[in-house]
Amino acid sequence: MLGYPYGWLIAAGLFLLLLIIVAMSPVVIRGHVKRIGDDDDADLRIRALLGIVNYHWKLPIVKLKGMGMEFKREMTAENMGGSQQDTSNNHVNAKTIMKSIDRAKMMLKHTDNLLGWVRITLGHVQLTEWRWKTKVGTGDAMWTAMITGMVWSVKTTSIGVISQLIRLMADPKLAVEPVYEKAHFSTEGNFTAKIRFGYAIYAGILLLFQMRKVKGIPRGIVGWQRILLRG
Repeated sequence: MLGYPYGWLIAAGLFLLLLIIVAMSPVVIRGHVKRIGDDDDADLRIRALLGIVNYHWKLPIVKLKGMGMEFKREMTAENMGGSQQDTSNNHVNAKTIMKSIDRAKMMLKHTDNLLGWVRITLGHVQLTEWRWKTKVGTGDAMWTAMITGMVWSVKTTSIGVISQLIRLMADPKLAVEPVYEKAHFSTEGNFTAKIRFGYAIYAGILLLFQMRKVKGIPRGIVGWQRILLRG
């Protein structure tokens, strides 16, 4: 093909068309959260490059251990027909929480206008589905009615905050059902969000440029790795 007249031009055009298709393809993020009593269930799925890349994250299994908690986390990645599963155990207590806060502060200092980058990036995310259903009861009709109203207030406030950060492409479907005959709480929600693959790559490159040297920590991803891997 390349030997024919205009062969290189045709090949370049096809390559450019492929890049445009890839850049315009969506990264689809689907999440599901459910809580009934003390039982929690949640998972997050990310699909990109027309299904070539798939990630599946499940809510960690929580076990009380001493003065802290132990988390067992599972994450599955599927690429090009293959699959990998990563399982890790982490112990969380007051010391590890304080370390996480310190790391977050260092990352904010290490990156120029990180919060601004987050806000701009979220502005390119489209929320195409959002369902949130809650059942609540106290066993007393008056208190159940009051708590039902409070839950409605929380949900409507959440809509207002999220709509300022993310583009809502569909009306959220919310429901709050009072349970008058007994004490009860359950909630279940799921969402679907999309962002263009091309912009996701651009946002990642922009983040690398915004990283800067602070207190002797090297620039770029190496600096972030040193922060995150500190014991």
